[in-house]
Amino acid sequence: MEDTMERVAAHCSQQLDTYQRCLLANRERAPQECAAYKTALSACAAEAVPLLSAVKARCAGAVRAYDECLAANRGAADDELASACTPVLKRLWECTEAVKREEAQKEQRAKAGIDK
Repeated sequence: MEDTMERVAAHCSQQLDTYQRCLLANRERAPQECAAYKTALSACAAEAVPLLSAVKARCAGAVRAYDECLAANRGAADDELASACTPVLKRLWECTEAVKREEAQKEQRAKAGIDK
């Protein structure tokens, strides 16, 4: 995932910077105020890292559950947030790792087919 973040940062630095600035400037109303910037960053990231599209499609439920957990615990202390959302984040991580493995296997099979 670190490699993915680095690739997004390298290819989408303008969109990432704009979105981060919006979040910082609109802490109370960030989701509403920053939706367009989030969409632009998501589109750029999907283009820069095709794996993200597969993760978003196949892990949509886990992403939604994590977003909902964060929203439900917005005002919670850090330890309460970690206690509530770490298990949800773990499920999201497990899903992304499974997608990464599946995509790597597809790529290997495709290369093997080309090499024959």
